[in-house]
Amino acid sequence: MKSPARRRVLVAAMALSLAATGGLQSVDAEQQGRTTRTGALPTITVGSQQTNWASHNLDLYNQRYAELDQINAATVGQLQRRWAFNIPAGINARQVTPLVVDGVMYLHGGNAVFAVNAVTGESVWTLEIDGLSGGTVRGPLYVDGTIYSYHDDKLVATNAQTGELVEAFGDGGILPVLSLALQHQYPDSYPPGFDASSIRYRINSSPAYHDGTLYVGSAISEGNIPGGLVVAADAITGDIKWVFNTVPQRPQDEGWEVADPTWGYGKRVGGGIWTQPAIDTALGLVYFNTANPMPPYDGSARVGKNLFTNSTIALDFETGALRWYFQTIHHDLWDWDNITGPTLFDVTDKNGEMVKGVAAAGKNCLLYLWHRETGEPINPIVETPVETKTNVPGEVVYPTQPIPYNARGVQMTPFCATYLDLDDPELQKQARPMYWPYSTDEHFLVAHGGSSFGPPSFSQRTGLLYVTGKNAGVSLLVKPVGDSLELGKGGGHVPGGDIDELNRVSEYQPSMTLTAYEPVSGEDVWHQVLPALTFGASSGSVATAGDLIFQGTENGGLYAFHAETGEQLFHYDGGRTIQSSPLTYEVNGTQYVAVIASSTVLAFALP
Repeated sequence: MKSPARRRVLVAAMALSLAATGGLQSVDAEQQGRTTRTGALPTITVGSQQTNWASHNLDLYNQRYAELDQINAATVGQLQRRWAFNIPAGINARQVTPLVVDGVMYLHGGNAVFAVNAVTGESVWTLEIDGLSGGTVRGPLYVDGTIYSYHDDKLVATNAQTGELVEAFGDGGILPVLSLALQHQYPDSYPPGFDASSIRYRINSSPAYHDGTLYVGSAISEGNIPGGLVVAADAITGDIKWVFNTVPQRPQDEGWEVADPTWGYGKRVGGGIWTQPAIDTALGLVYFNTANPMPPYDGSARVGKNLFTNSTIALDFETGALRWYFQTIHHDLWDWDNITGPTLFDVTDKNGEMVKGVAAAGKNCLLYLWHRETGEPINPIVETPVETKTNVPGEVVYPTQPIPYNARGVQMTPFCATYLDLDDPELQKQARPMYWPYSTDEHFLVAHGGSSFGPPSFSQRTGLLYVTGKNAGVSLLVKPVGDSLELGKGGGHVPGGDIDELNRVSEYQPSMTLTAYEPVSGEDVWHQVLPALTFGASSGSVATAGDLIFQGTENGGLYAFHAETGEQLFHYDGGRTIQSSPLTYEVNGTQYVAVIASSTVLAFALP
């Protein structure tokens, strides 16, 4: 299929006129936003080729595949840095994939939205929005002249040309979409005026868009949110159309009958949505992945599978009705979010039959592949017995976990380590396999990396799916804290654990991985190991018609690999952490590759 977000365009008369003026004058927008216009729009040559990147994952299928081949396997070694744009201090955009439309780059973070000349790197305009802030974001969305950014629990609509708020959307361009969604779904519990951010709801990933509707996912599980929300909202007005809760809270919620028996006596919380949904317009389905239940390491009060956490879910995009789901981890005790993807693909099997699939990956280093119309596995996913013995009070470890197999009937090769193989014999005694329950009196060394936010890509030329992962290890101990149990993770997110042990493990970990899979057979075709620095989020990849896969690394590397063989063809050392996923675009017939390194946008092109 052709990428829906890719289009060849002739410059609009308005854009030519504005560019001819040499820039825009500085003015103040009314009410909530202040727009400062400082530079010129790019000069677009009439009749020249332009290729946009208008969504975080480029197209509705989330394939991140660009039909550009000026930069290819033969020329990529000549890539040079063309320009850099420094993001203002205090703006967290380190995981953002910027957008480029008609030669203008857009990105956001904190309370600001930025427009940058995608040819020169010069600022065009900056919108600062009073009263808003924001945590980690992964980039905005462009639709028909409007930039949709997100700031904590709110969506913001900005005119892409002028940098001013779109007054018709929400309240003067600002929509408290998660607050309105809670009020829409649970009017008795969340009255008008309720603030969703007060119970730690927020948006961490770009919405998806189709036919006048925005599909917004809410995070974060760690905020003990009462289920992740999928919200369908009118793209013009912001009116709420429907809401789906990933952890149904009452009999009226979609999926209640299925999910209700899978929870214990405690709160039904977690199931946040960290990544952009995907859409199949022919099937009328929107797909999304959900994260872990809470608390993440003590499941004693939530006995059961805990649906629909750690799942890939398909909904009717008109009504929000549940069409199918598949849970990749039952009763998660390891904080192994199902967060990477979903990615849709169409490939032909060995019998010449078309397979319409969907892929997802998570922090357990396993890739899952289903028929996207029904949710049936393409190859067997086998419920496999796991260790259940634990001394955590009240804990009932789920007895099986779903393990994906390939077409040969062999367990699929993980894309990163599921078990620590250490040179130190004493440390190795403490190593435990995947799905091992924690202890209250013994440190276990476990693999704890996986696919961490960086989106996969799919090449329509090779038919391969490219998944980014991370090898990492931590020293773990569940311990009493007050009346509850928390996880001591050495050097990780939660205080505790044996730091000396962790440092010794770190001699071998972490590292990043990039693995190419044939999605129908489930076979891994090639595998690269790259540098990493932390246990945190990773850059994702982008595939191009030039038979290239671009990948960033935490130590500041931007790599290009041959899409068929995995051969490394290019490496640039930016010297600053790259957690952003790259993009590629074309202006005036020139192809660029760009990525954010820490707080700087870097753009590359051929000489």
